[in-house]
Amino acid sequence: MCAAVKEDFRVVCLGGSAGGLQAYTDTLRPMPSDTGMAFVIAPHRSSEKSSLLLDILARVTTMPVIEVQDGMLLEPNRVYLMPPHMEMTVENNEFVLQPQRKLRGWPTTISVFLLSLAEAYRHRAIAVIFSGVGCDGSSALKAIKAAGGLTFAQSDAVFDDMPRHADETGHVDF
Repeated sequence: MCAAVKEDFRVVCLGGSAGGLQAYTDTLRPMPSDTGMAFVIAPHRSSEKSSLLLDILARVTTMPVIEVQDGMLLEPNRVYLMPPHMEMTVENNEFVLQPQRKLRGWPTTISVFLLSLAEAYRHRAIAVIFSGVGCDGSSALKAIKAAGGLTFAQSDAVFDDMPRHADETGHVDF
């Protein structure tokens, strides 16, 4: 069970897959370095593209871009990148990493993170579902909404499966 944190900042999870890179960079580029929010990039990706994504994101934002490590403290005014092949949750304001379970079908790493985010950050949780194939993230939107958080789905996605599935849940605010 995740304990609620006492810090008063919002955590924005940007979840995506195929076609998500452009959405990540378009979202981060105009952000000032002192938004008071933490941004967590939760992509589906392979380990060989790990350092490339980190470098690309670091070039489009003035906020520090950090690949998450187990036990790392979640702080505002930073961009955190989920490592490949890991399931990530947040407990007591710290990231918890475990090897990704071998599942049939599409990954569920975004949903796993969003469920923990809803529990830990309640009304300060924000979920954004970007371009991608499959439906990862959709099943967790109800929990974000029930906790009082906000939800978004990209309307102009290159691959519209993920945002379309999110919208079809009836739990997307924007």
